Amino acid sequence: MTQRIWAWLWTLVLLACAVLLLTQLRQADFWDTRITALLPASDQSSLLQEADQQLSVAFENQFVVLVGGPNAVRSAKALQALLREANLSSAQTMLRPDKALSPYRYGLLSDSLSSADNRQWLKRALTRLLLPGGSETLAQDLFGLLDSWLGERFNGALTLRDGVPTLRDEDQLWALVSGQVTGSPYQLATQQQLTASLAEFHAQHPKAQLLRSGLIFHAAAGAAQAQREMSSLGLASLLGLCLLFWWVFRRLRTLVQLLVPVACGLLLALPLTGLLFGGVNLLTLVFGVSIIGIAVDYALHLQCQRQLVAAQPSRQFWSALLLGLLSTLIAYLVQLITPMPGLRQMACFAALGLLGAWLTVRLWLARWPLSAHPATARLATTLAPMRLRSGQRWPWILLALLMLAALVLIFSRLQFNNSLQQLNPSPAELIQEQQQVQTLLQQPSGSRYLLVRAADEQALLRRLEGLDPALQRLQTANDLAVYQHPARHLSSLTRQQQAHDEVRERYSQLLPELRAASGLPERLQQQALTALDNAPLLQPAQWLESAEGAADAALWLGAQPDGDWVAVVALGDTTAAGAVALQQLAEADDVIYHDRVAALSAQLARLAHSMASWLAVAAVILSLLLCWRFRTAAWRALLPPLGAVLLTLGCLALTGGVGLFHLLGLLLVLGIGLDAGIFSAQEPDSDAAWLAISLSCASSLLAFGLLAFSATPALHFLGLTCLLGLAFTWALVPFARATRPDHSR
Repeated sequence: MTQRIWAWLWTLVLLACAVLLLTQLRQADFWDTRITALLPASDQSSLLQEADQQLSVAFENQFVVLVGGPNAVRSAKALQALLREANLSSAQTMLRPDKALSPYRYGLLSDSLSSADNRQWLKRALTRLLLPGGSETLAQDLFGLLDSWLGERFNGALTLRDGVPTLRDEDQLWALVSGQVTGSPYQLATQQQLTASLAEFHAQHPKAQLLRSGLIFHAAAGAAQAQREMSSLGLASLLGLCLLFWWVFRRLRTLVQLLVPVACGLLLALPLTGLLFGGVNLLTLVFGVSIIGIAVDYALHLQCQRQLVAAQPSRQFWSALLLGLLSTLIAYLVQLITPMPGLRQMACFAALGLLGAWLTVRLWLARWPLSAHPATARLATTLAPMRLRSGQRWPWILLALLMLAALVLIFSRLQFNNSLQQLNPSPAELIQEQQQVQTLLQQPSGSRYLLVRAADEQALLRRLEGLDPALQRLQTANDLAVYQHPARHLSSLTRQQQAHDEVRERYSQLLPELRAASGLPERLQQQALTALDNAPLLQPAQWLESAEGAADAALWLGAQPDGDWVAVVALGDTTAAGAVALQQLAEADDVIYHDRVAALSAQLARLAHSMASWLAVAAVILSLLLCWRFRTAAWRALLPPLGAVLLTLGCLALTGGVGLFHLLGLLLVLGIGLDAGIFSAQEPDSDAAWLAISLSCASSLLAFGLLAFSATPALHFLGLTCLLGLAFTWALVPFARATRPDHSR
């Protein structure tokens, strides 16, 4: 009666989870597509964190598309219209903020005009007078001060064609479409809208070429890939399991009974994980496909025990099954103490899924009627001889040699691989497109920058201006592709006043000559002098709050709690020599050089070493637990999981090293191998246990091994590790079942 009550309570829990899941699926932000969710909060200084966050916000919502091919301008307009219809903001890039800066032109003196002599100034004014509408233009800006400054400071490669910004790369004309997404680039709905708009555009303009740059394109590609793999790998795993179980049990009822725990485990894990973490990362869901191979293990052991031994399993069987659950949970839950939120989410998802599967087996399947077939017993009889007999020395010698070779490889060749490729699922084509866009537009990537600080905002602008000569030398030597900082557009008040004074001196010298040469009225001279006297200087707040200064605002951190003012110098690609030169610039107390890619790689390295430590800790804890439980027979329980981990590490040492996700896979191998080891120690002579272990390894290989074919590097490494580790686990079980001369355990 008590068990029936627990079964009904379990039913109510699953119904509540189903209701919760339906509610969560209606939320737009339930699915998280950020691959960076795998990473922990940064351990760098608060100032660097603020800079990273501000740069991320500035770059996350922006996108750029270059449209090429026949009628590029018309195609760009069509794309702009489609993006606006899909509620994806698309705005024309402002080439130059002429009108906005006109009142401040006297303080914005270009380097070319500053170095020109009076004759060149006079010639420039007379040339402008001869242009259509020259008289009006001359009255506004006698010597073209603003035009000259804008030509130096803003991208001169862009020109307007029929209202659309364009640029030319060799013989190819590109029309530019840029803007900001109205929603989060990580929201599936926003990504789907973008994908649909681009698909419609391609259908309407099949000859158009597109170059894409922006986080939303990478997020959409990663989400689409995760969805494809979730459906393809999950379906393949499920079909493989169905075929395997049908071949062994030959009963449809049995097949359904084996899959029910899997479904219940997923039903428990998905909504509760979303509740605990505020959503579910798609990579976690793809990873969750793999628990199919583990969740079904408990049902397999129960089915084989009931069908081949007794209809009602013994207390000893249930204790072994519970010990298998606890040991696997330890292997998973050790990840909860890692600083990686993505791994904690995966661990929580897997642990809840396994717990749900075990409870379903214990409370439901044990009460359901047994459906047996003679084919199952025949297969068990066929597998039974696969154990080592007393007196067979050569298999043990071979195993010892393999273990020794693995140890030699581990200590001599094993290295950590901390490449960020482990976290980058973007297609190579998209990465290449983004690099090409950044090259054409001369845009810094935002992955590396200089952090500059000073006592006040004007001192900060002057310090930025002081860095220009060194940065320009690097750019001229092709050691630095491009750089950008606020002072390239926003001159300090000191420099503006110097420019203002120089213009005043030039006006006093040249205005009489210009009047004499052009015949302009005297009042024009007086108007120019009056405008010069009343000209304001451009204040930082005015520029940074304007639409034209939005890009610089992203690089301006402003006043800090300690009283200093801070800004960012965004850097493009650098050579090795350029990186060294930038680090030398950062030797000053007021400059910090930060490479986000290098910092993330170092972070991965620390996490990998931490994961290796936790793997060792888990192995020690589980070894002590099993030694206490099985005493002298503990070697049987430990040989499959620990031996498999050792042999897998030896193989990985031959393939280029071990990364964070290889180590995660080893944790899973340890947990799955423990199930095989525990039943080998509990019942070394049981044909039912050996059949269940074989089926468990096969099902886990179908689930985890298929991840080795994932295009997502992280999942590929995890799947490859599990493929090797589980194969070794199964191969070591006959050793763990070995008989002694007296056939005792």
